[in-house]
Amino acid sequence: MPNNPQKPEFWESSFSEKQAMWGFEPARSAVLVRDFFVEQDVRQVLIPGIGYGRNAQPFLDSGMAVTGIEISQTAIEIARKQYGTALTIYHGSVTDMPFFCPY
Repeated sequence: MPNNPQKPEFWESSFSEKQAMWGFEPARSAVLVRDFFVEQDVRQVLIPGIGYGRNAQPFLDSGMAVTGIEISQTAIEIARKQYGTALTIYHGSVTDMPFFCPY
């Protein structure tokens, strides 16, 4: 049976084996969204599937409060080593959030 990215075990295994697999440079999309949020005076950001936090940095640098949800405890531990208490991360699945809509 192939790995299923919908399963917590997939992400736990991935982060355990590869740690910071995408590096710590934020994705270009995170930077673009940050710029838009700054223009709109957004102060708080929720990042679903925050992983180890690499895409949180642009928002933090702009003074926004960042909250994330992540399914992998290993990814959360990596984020806490990197960012300390600068962001809040909840352990859980995005699909279990009360307002999740799969379509």
